Amino acid sequence: MRRFLTIPLLTFFLSGCQSAAFLIANMGNDPDVYVLEKDIAFGPGAHQKLDLYRVTTAVQAKGTLVFFYGGSWTSGSKDDYGFVASRFAKAGYNVVIPDYVKYPESRYPAFVEDAALATAWVSQQAGLLSGLVHLMGHSAGAHIGAMLVSDERYLKAVGLTPSFYQSFVGLAGPYDFVPKAERYKKIFGPPSRYPLMQASTFIDGSEPAMLLLYGAKDTLVAPSNVEKLSRAIKQKGGAVEVKQYDGLGHMTLVGALSESVPIKSTVAEDALAFMTKS
Repeated sequence: MRRFLTIPLLTFFLSGCQSAAFLIANMGNDPDVYVLEKDIAFGPGAHQKLDLYRVTTAVQAKGTLVFFYGGSWTSGSKDDYGFVASRFAKAGYNVVIPDYVKYPESRYPAFVEDAALATAWVSQQAGLLSGLVHLMGHSAGAHIGAMLVSDERYLKAVGLTPSFYQSFVGLAGPYDFVPKAERYKKIFGPPSRYPLMQASTFIDGSEPAMLLLYGAKDTLVAPSNVEKLSRAIKQKGGAVEVKQYDGLGHMTLVGALSESVPIKSTVAEDALAFMTKS
């Protein structure tokens, strides 16, 4: 059945019909490899909830992965990304997927502040979660993750440092763009503040090892974002790897993590290999 779902999934992701795409992407989830605990509060706000996919006793836990989804800082839900959790839980990782505040309810840097609070919650679960903690994000979520581990002020505010995370895997992240659309100017402006939302501004080489992934057919986030961030990391002597995937676009890059459809890609395998060696 999986091969027959390939065309619909790609069609939905490429056409922007994401609700249908997520429905299909989650068809291959394996509930036998995790126990799902939904809507755990990590802060007082109504939006400050996370889902925990805790590996079952049938799978030996290797560590924990915190995943932030995308949506242009204006949309998205943790409920859509069970396929990411299922893929990494099967590989032995507890997976935490938090929600975070969106524009227009709030503006930058409230998204990253929520990410720091969710990280603080993870840090307090020593009795529940074990092993090293890794960070992953897609699109706006990759931007949030990159800011979390590059600008130490956010984690410092909750009593942590970026070294809490063993590694960071970014998928199609807009790490170093300059807002052009009016919506993004409102989210990140005024222009004098733009350097504060660019990860390269804060790179000093001490950040967790980073794996930056992007699709060659991504027409939403320019590859210059990866180039600028990776160059800044290398100049400071930090650890970074970059990989481009021919044939994948902005949404199919994260869609490749689904086991419902055999998109020909090694995105999941490359991420897992990087997390293992970091």
